Amino acid sequence: MRVLLMSDIHSNFEAFSAVLSEEKGFDCLWCAGDLVDYGISPKPIIEWFCTHTAESRLVKGNHDEHLVNVWRTGEFENISSTQFKWVHQNCLQLNEYHVSFLDSLPDSMAFEADGKYYLMTHRFDKTVPYRDINSVEEFDIFWNAHTPTSYHTASERRIIVGHTHRQCAHCLYGNRIWINPGSISYRRPDENDKSAQYAVIENGALVFKRIPYDRSVQFTAAKRYKENKAMMETELQDFYFFFGNAKTTRDPLPEGDT
Repeated sequence: MRVLLMSDIHSNFEAFSAVLSEEKGFDCLWCAGDLVDYGISPKPIIEWFCTHTAESRLVKGNHDEHLVNVWRTGEFENISSTQFKWVHQNCLQLNEYHVSFLDSLPDSMAFEADGKYYLMTHRFDKTVPYRDINSVEEFDIFWNAHTPTSYHTASERRIIVGHTHRQCAHCLYGNRIWINPGSISYRRPDENDKSAQYAVIENGALVFKRIPYDRSVQFTAAKRYKENKAMMETELQDFYFFFGNAKTTRDPLPEGDT
């Protein structure tokens, strides 16, 4: 089986489309959450997964949950430009169908593929941001708490996570491994590479991949909000860094185009 593994799409349809175009012929797409927020196009991404349920597995991310909560309050409909964020921009494009789909996603799921046992969740620890699994003991505690009893003695155990946007695999004793495919949309500020990061698992073998895509679509949208003074500056600064040429996520917004 050939699996396309990704996480943290963040409403970036350009990156999502580029990966799908690059990786034609996969049997299944696994996504470790955060389909939405911090990008401009949530609707086509949600609708892709809605129409490809048979060949996809996905879990709910913290930004998915946040958007659901914001949409349910209705606050996005009457919010000032000084408080307007990308989550509000996303909410304005969606309806009950899309939001209910996000809300229905599980926090975690366990499954078997090609003789290996998997647990997929968006993040390992909801109380400590971006904490990783560093010991066999905490791996097993987390694994046993989120998988069926029959999985507890599996010979090869793999936990798939997202959230940190760090593309990596961490191997522990006894065929225990946790995998993060990275984000197809965002890098951390200390990483210069801004390509779409993801992974392919073919017959159990893991390969990390990165491909460039057109970031100008996201950047152009941010410039429009800046020109119209229609969004919080901190939200736009992130876009100017990730999709433009700003040096950091907190650079002042330029007066002209970057």
